[in-house]
Amino acid sequence: MRQWFLILGVPLLVGGALALFRPQCAGRALVAFPRNRIAGWILCAAGWFGTAYELDTIGIEVFDRYLKAFPGELWILAVVLTFLTCWWMENLLPIRGVAAIFMLFPAELFPVIRLEESSWRLTLVVLAYVCAATGMFGMFYPWRIRQALAWMAEKPWRVAAGGAICLAYGALLVLLGVVVPGA
Repeated sequence: MRQWFLILGVPLLVGGALALFRPQCAGRALVAFPRNRIAGWILCAAGWFGTAYELDTIGIEVFDRYLKAFPGELWILAVVLTFLTCWWMENLLPIRGVAAIFMLFPAELFPVIRLEESSWRLTLVVLAYVCAATGMFGMFYPWRIRQALAWMAEKPWRVAAGGAICLAYGALLVLLGVVVPGA
């Protein structure tokens, strides 16, 4: 559980600090992100390869019958689908890539923390559910996420307020990763 506190806490802490202490810079990054081509390619690949990994390990017979017809089929599909997605769905691709990651990581998180005795595991569960719901919304309505990011970036105090929330939650997760016994 310790690694999940740190994996999720450190980016929140760093991103929150940037947004809180440099709101204009963070605001420009928020506006530029939805159309960043390189970020889109990287996040899209991460999403498709994460999906291939989950389908390879989840073990649902109906999927396995078609997606494991020959060795490496899932990984070949991940490469092909990454290429096709980057080619045909370039608009707002970074948002869709983040949305995919937000929907995928709870599948790895929940089995690790399910049997933990500490109630502090719920800090991770809440974040995972918020991310999964945001990912589902963002996958189908990426323009709404782009609009929300643009709205937030309009006023530096909005960026700073969002940064303060992320900084506080990230600091809590990092602190829990360091001090919670058995984490």
